[in-house]
Order: sequence, then structure tokens, then C-alpha cells
Amino acid sequence: CGGDRKSATKPTKTSAATSSAKDPQSDAAKTRRERIGERLRVLQELVPNGSKVDMVTMLDKAITYVKFMQLQLTVLETDAFWPAQGGEAPEISQVKAALDAIILSSSQQPRQWS
Repeated sequence: CGGDRKSATKPTKTSAATSSAKDPQSDAAKTRRERIGERLRVLQELVPNGSKVDMVTMLDKAITYVKFMQLQLTVLETDAFWPAQGGEAPEISQVKAALDAIILSSSQQPRQWS
């Protein structure tokens, strides 16, 4: 039983197998992966608590951080938070109401980047 079977041999590399290692598509894919890795490392340095997490979590953190920074920019651009020259700073309740209004309006507006 099985006397006619040939012994299993390890296939040798052919010229096609050797040329596939030099395939331009694999080189392009490797370069792409390297560039993505480099950009991810830069992003991890920019976003608080961004290191040592997987790519999806890192992107989620980056999105949250960018949204937070956009809100900060909106607050800084809002004249209601800055007293007129020689004027008094707004009351905390006014600041809270203005922030709530900014957050509400920004959540209702569709973002181009989301």
C-alpha cells in the first residue's frame, strides 16, 4: 500500500519564484507600509496618550484630539470670552452658556473632514 508513491520532496525555487521577490507591486506595498508606519509614529508623538496602541485606537484618539483642538480654536475665536479693553471678564455662567452653545452648534453642523 503506497509502494508506488514518490517520496515527497521540497520544491526548488524556480526563476518565477525568484522574480516574484523583485515584483514592483510588492516593493510598492512595502514602501507604502513603511510610510504608513512612519506617519503613525509621528501621529503617536503628537496626540496625548497615543503611544503603544493599535492603529485603529490611535486613529480614534487622533480624531477625538483634533475635534477637541477645533473646539479650543472656536472658543479662542469667540469674542464673548474676551473682555473689551478695560472691561471685566465674563461671568463663569456666561462662559458655560457660550461653550454649550458652541458645542451644540458644532455638533449640528456637518464636518467636511468627518
